Amino acid sequence: MKQYSIISNATPLIAFIKKNELSILKSLFKEIIIPKAVYDEILNTPRTLNEEGEILKKEIEKKWILVKEITKLKYPELNLGRGETEALNLCIESNNPLLLIDEKKARNIAKSLKIDVLGTLGILSLVNKRGLKNNQEILENLDLLIKKGFYLSSEVILGFFKKLGNEL
Repeated sequence: MKQYSIISNATPLIAFIKKNELSILKSLFKEIIIPKAVYDEILNTPRTLNEEGEILKKEIEKKWILVKEITKLKYPELNLGRGETEALNLCIESNNPLLLIDEKKARNIAKSLKIDVLGTLGILSLVNKRGLKNNQEILENLDLLIKKGFYLSSEVILGFFKKLGNEL
C-alpha cells in the first residue's frame, strides 16, 4: 500500500498526530494529501490544536503531507463541513479514490461516489493485519484515542473488536 497516496480529512489526521503516531501513516502511504480547508481547520480554528498544527506544519515542510487547493467543487452542496466537502471533491478532481475519513455521513457519500474509504479504526486494523502492531498494542491505541477525546460510538467499537477477533 506504500505506493498509494491518500486524501485525508482532519479528524483521522488529528487522531494520529495526538497519538504521536504519524509514522503509522508513513509506513502505509507514500503521501497524504489534504485540501486547503482541512489545513485551515487544523491550523486556523479557535480550538486548542496548536501542538497538532505545529506537527502538521513540520510534516508539510518535509513534503510528505501535501496541501492542495481545489480548483472547482464538482459537488459543492453535500451538506457536510467544508473540510469533508473539499476532501471528497479532491478525490474526484485528482482521480484518487482513497479517502481517510471518519464521519459516517461523509463516508456514505464517498462510497456512493465510488471513493474507497478508510477511517482511523480501519488504519489500526490494517496496521494489525500487516503485523506492525499486535492486538494489545492496537487496543492500547484505541484506549489512548478515547482518553484524548476521540469519539467512537459503541457500535463502531464493537465492530472493531469483532474484526480483531476479541469477544466482549
